[in-house]
Amino acid sequence: MSSTFSKTVKTKLEHTLENIAREDDYEEETRKTMRSSSSSSRYSPHVREFLASRTCREMQTDERFRSWTKKKSLVKEIDEAMACKKQIERILQRDGIDGREGLTFVDLCSGKGFLSIVLSFAFPNAKVEMIDVDESANVEHVKAMKNVRFHRVDVKSKECEKIVEEAGNVSTCVMICGVHLCGDLSRVAIRLWRDARRKMNGRAALVLSPCCLPQRRRHDAFGFHVKDQAKTLNVDNYRLWCIFLSLEMKRCLMEDEEGEKGVGVHMVQDEFMSGRDVKNTFLSCCCAKCPLALPSAVEGIETNGTKRGISASILQASRWKISKTR
Repeated sequence: MSSTFSKTVKTKLEHTLENIAREDDYEEETRKTMRSSSSSSRYSPHVREFLASRTCREMQTDERFRSWTKKKSLVKEIDEAMACKKQIERILQRDGIDGREGLTFVDLCSGKGFLSIVLSFAFPNAKVEMIDVDESANVEHVKAMKNVRFHRVDVKSKECEKIVEEAGNVSTCVMICGVHLCGDLSRVAIRLWRDARRKMNGRAALVLSPCCLPQRRRHDAFGFHVKDQAKTLNVDNYRLWCIFLSLEMKRCLMEDEEGEKGVGVHMVQDEFMSGRDVKNTFLSCCCAKCPLALPSAVEGIETNGTKRGISASILQASRWKISKTR
């Protein structure tokens, strides 16, 4: 009985595909009757793009991805990973890197590694290093990807530093990625990027999506006063934390005298990402000299009469001003 039941229970991925199919049918019927072109989908363009991709088809047919296809938070994981992939593509386009050879991604605090899955299929000739200390993480699916390796180590450890260093020794470019890193882990990612950049003569890039603020343990710790300062300025805690981190990235560049040579730190909000209180800010730095604006990877779309998309204004951190919210 249990065997029969397990075969009839649909996975989260199958449910999502069915929901989107129903949405598309409903919208098509609405357009015919109401002559309206607006979209009311509860799924972001990132999710829809993934569900139409080869990666999704492979996950449906390969049993080794089963733990992912039935994961309750799958849609959220897709949204975050695809948003990060878009930022990576923008940086690679700016640096003139096609991703064919010599590119290594380091996925920090990867968890089970949905970002690593997306990158593995999007860049089959690149290497992907997954790093996470979680002993309970089921990473059976890693065996399905020839270009991915999982390291069960702490990102704060010397072992992690060695993994990044070794990646730099065999790569023409190392892309350090961190999606929704909690607290001080974002600063750890910045430090790893700084060290790799110095050893590789600038051939290391960073894409970072910060999450929650650091815990208030020591008054002299980086970011300890963010909440107090945000309250005084009447600005969002998360926004101010992102600014702090971007200025830390800028400081690293200034230490190496790159800050005045056109190497920019960039912040962008991906408004395609869905969900309440979504942390949709990405901080990045290219390998090459960056202009004030990176090439656009996603165009805005109309959703219920409101244009959404990646914000066009991507400013160097050294020129930002903190203004009070209305």
